[in-house]
Amino acid sequence: MISVVIATRNRAPQLEKCLRRFQALDLAGITAWELIVVDNGSSDDTAQVVQKLKDETDLPLQYKLEPTPGVSPARNAGIRSAKYDILAFTDDDCMVDPSWLSKIRQAFHEEPELALVGGRVELYDPEDYEISVRRFDDLYNINTLDDLFSRLIGCNMAISAAAIRKVGLFDVSMGAGAAFKAGEDHEYFYRILKSGGKVVYDPRIRIEHAHGRRAEAEIQKLKSCYVEGRAALFAKHIRAGDRRLIKQAYWELRALLTKRTRDDGSIVAPDYRFFRIYTFHLLRGLLVLR
Repeated sequence: MISVVIATRNRAPQLEKCLRRFQALDLAGITAWELIVVDNGSSDDTAQVVQKLKDETDLPLQYKLEPTPGVSPARNAGIRSAKYDILAFTDDDCMVDPSWLSKIRQAFHEEPELALVGGRVELYDPEDYEISVRRFDDLYNINTLDDLFSRLIGCNMAISAAAIRKVGLFDVSMGAGAAFKAGEDHEYFYRILKSGGKVVYDPRIRIEHAHGRRAEAEIQKLKSCYVEGRAALFAKHIRAGDRRLIKQAYWELRALLTKRTRDDGSIVAPDYRFFRIYTFHLLRGLLVLR
C-alpha cells in the first residue's frame, strides 16, 4: 500500500537512528509497505547498516545504490523501485512519529483524489536552530505557491503514484548535490499543483527533524541554498511561460530592496545579499533550466 523512500549519503549513524524509529510504527490499517533506502554513493558503512537492520529486524527493507550525485536522482531511483500506490518520503536525519504511516494512509483514504500531502515537522533537538520546521496545527488545502513554501517541506511528504505518473520525476538539476542546491521539493510540489492535483497540509502526519544546525554560518549557508532553489524554481517555470511567476519574482526582488516596518514596529532593512543571490540564480536558471 505504501512505499517509503529515504535518500542517504555518508550519514550511516544518523540513518540507523532514523530507520530504527520505523520499528515502533503503529501499522493499523496498513496491509503492506516497503522501506526503500537509496544510497547516493556513500563511502561510509551505509550499506552495512542497512544489511544489519535487515538481519536483526522485520523491517521490509530494500537497499538501492544510486551513484549519480544528488537527492533528486536518489529519490527518482526510489520512485522507480517502488511498487505501491502511495510513495512517502522522509530524510535520513528525521525521526518519524509512530503514527506517521497510518496517518498518511488515513489522509489518502479520506481524500481519494489526493495527489500530495505534507505534514508537521518539529525539531528533534530543541537546541538546534529553528529552521526547516513546519508547525501549523490546521488541516489546510494548498492553493498557491506561497502556500507551498510556507506549509510544505520535502522531508515529510507523500505523493500518489498517479500524480507521479502525471508530472514525472524530480528535476535532477535541483536539490542537494545538484547544480542548484535546493528547490527540488517545492518545484515538484508546484508541478503537481499546476497539473490540477489536490495538495494538502495535514498536521497529523508528524516527524521530528534532527538537522543539527546551530552555528550562524551553517544557517546562513542553508538560507542561501533556499534562496537559490526558489530562484531556480521561478526561472524554470518562467522559461516555460508561467507569467504569474514573472510578476511574483518582480515583487519578491523588489521587497528584498525595500526597507519595511514589521507589525511590532521594528525595521527590516533591505537584504542586498539575498537580492544578489536571488538575481544571480534567477538569471542562471533562465539560461540553463528546461
